[in-house]
Amino acid sequence: MGTDILFLLISIVLSAAGQILLKYGVMGVGNIDFRVGNLFSTLLTTFTNVWVLLGVICFVTSMVLWLKVISTMELSKAYPSVSLSYVIVFIFSAIFFNEGVSIGKFAGLASIMVGIFLLQR
Repeated sequence: MGTDILFLLISIVLSAAGQILLKYGVMGVGNIDFRVGNLFSTLLTTFTNVWVLLGVICFVTSMVLWLKVISTMELSKAYPSVSLSYVIVFIFSAIFFNEGVSIGKFAGLASIMVGIFLLQR
């Protein structure tokens, strides 16, 4: 069971890292425009950005580890733990992107943490 928890935590961290890297990458790309005339160039520009590619790699690796986790762990225990990625993304978004921090957001994060704890029991 110990390796399952380790793989679960690594999967969660990689998923959160993927979100941060994607955000950083699209900040460099600019506005994502999916209008028909711009779709191909937008996708090409987006998916040739090194940060976006690293984010996708993090997501794919996270998914592979997630498959390992749910092959041996109860989904009803594993899946709520994925909410830890919200906490990780919140912290790094505040640090790297200067996103707002408020009492309400902290209360929401605390609720997530308590929920995860209760669901793991």
